[in-house]
Amino acid sequence: MNCQIVNATIITLNAKNEIIENGEIHIKDGIIQYVGESGPAFAADKMMDANRNVVMPGFVNTHTHITMNLLRSYADDMNLKDWLDKKILPAEDKFNDEISYWGALHALCEMAKNGTVALNDMYFYCNGIARAIEQSGHRAVISRGTVDPDPQTGERTFNDALQIYKKYNNVERIRVYMGPHAQYTASNGLLLKIAQTAKELKTGIHMHISETKREHEQCVREHGKTPIALAESLGLLDVPFLAAHCVYATEGDMELLKEKGAAVLSCPQSNLKLASGIAPILAMMEKGVLVSLGTDGAASNNNLSMWEEMTYASLLQKGTTLNPEAVPAMQALRLATQNGAKALGINSGSLEAGKNADLIIVDTGDIRYIPNYSVVSNIVYAGSDRDVLLTMVGGDILYEDGRVTFADEDEVKERVREIAEKIKT
Repeated sequence: MNCQIVNATIITLNAKNEIIENGEIHIKDGIIQYVGESGPAFAADKMMDANRNVVMPGFVNTHTHITMNLLRSYADDMNLKDWLDKKILPAEDKFNDEISYWGALHALCEMAKNGTVALNDMYFYCNGIARAIEQSGHRAVISRGTVDPDPQTGERTFNDALQIYKKYNNVERIRVYMGPHAQYTASNGLLLKIAQTAKELKTGIHMHISETKREHEQCVREHGKTPIALAESLGLLDVPFLAAHCVYATEGDMELLKEKGAAVLSCPQSNLKLASGIAPILAMMEKGVLVSLGTDGAASNNNLSMWEEMTYASLLQKGTTLNPEAVPAMQALRLATQNGAKALGINSGSLEAGKNADLIIVDTGDIRYIPNYSVVSNIVYAGSDRDVLLTMVGGDILYEDGRVTFADEDEVKERVREIAEKIKT
């Protein structure tokens, strides 16, 4: 379908940070053909009037666990160890692929409504997750979380990860990475095996790393290296490496991440809620590390709002560095959109000819957007999920006029209520 969007305020996020008033966008076969003021003649199957509202790149959530929407508010106000051992793991023992499908679909509805066009997910029961993503039309990287508390479990989860790769990599809009859960849940032997396998498959690795002070310091005591340095020594950073959290990354870690071209996936709200700390993302960016944003799962955040993550990312760095110029609005917006697309290797993140038509329309008519001295500042510091009017991925509309296009939201809510009753018992 050829689509033409007219009468738009376009935040391009191109190299010049251009903002085009009363602009238009031409889309053919899911690819942007033209962005600018009045353009060349274009045969559009669908004409969309943005009514002077903002059109901008969609959000990219680079670290999440979408099935955990089933556990939203289930284990709040607990320390990470008790949260995991006493509440989350016992609940997850009741999951299967069908349950995972409904949890994932629930999250994808939420994401479509808040303007998220792509995600990077690590979990298990990935057949259900992949089924939901294929249905929704989002772009996604998925990873089967791999752990080895004992050799048998390690072998099983590793083989599961391989099967998921073979079944879903490059199917629809899905790619599959290897997913060692974390340094403290995967032995060096398993991590080495995963590094070698990722190289052979020519795929990447997604891993939690240096999320907590306890985890970081224990690794240093036991191995004489930080988790990031240990991962590098085992070859994990020799492939595209997605490093979730990095709250306790040292200067040396940052140098390694930059040298290896790894991407940091920062989750400000989750790290605050679990009292893990505040990642030094300004220092990382000053070192030249690619930093993007994720929400983590709804069990440790309570929502999947990239709007909130970019606001927190900016304000926390200002507060911790005592520098009001840290992470200004335009940079915060890039963290939540373009940097995420770069981290996941997606051809989007800016509105330019040749890029995927992964975009959103934002209602800027609300009182929070007036006066409009800076539309980007209004988006970052005053904007909200509820301002999204439309979410498009590859020219396909996932959300419009208050409704998702790929699921019956009432049915999804009812099925999740039923699952929640079983989890509680």
